[in-house]
Amino acid sequence: MAESKAAWDQVGQEFRALGRKVKQHYEEQSRPEGSEASLRGSLVDQEGREATTAPPPEGPSADRRKVDDALQKLTESLDQAFSALGEAVRDPQVGEQTKKAASSLSDALNATFAEASERFRKK
Repeated sequence: MAESKAAWDQVGQEFRALGRKVKQHYEEQSRPEGSEASLRGSLVDQEGREATTAPPPEGPSADRRKVDDALQKLTESLDQAFSALGEAVRDPQVGEQTKKAASSLSDALNATFAEASERFRKK
């Protein structure tokens, strides 16, 4: 059991390292020029200025506008995330880390199945 535990600890380390590399690409990805809001969700009007007036009157069109704005922000965030992921995939260091993580996962599975097989043989 100690061998599989160590192997799974290694899997965790390798995938954390891979996650850090992907996160680095995400953080380096710049926001598109002229976007209406940052990922933090600041309230910005159509011209890009901070909104200082009262919200528009409530009603079906106001609700629809809120939904459309939320969907636009979601689309922009997903676009940024997938762009960063695309950049990360093309990075040779990320490719190497991905291979290490996959190899450690394979080693952990092999160790786990070997220990389970050994237990069944002893019974």
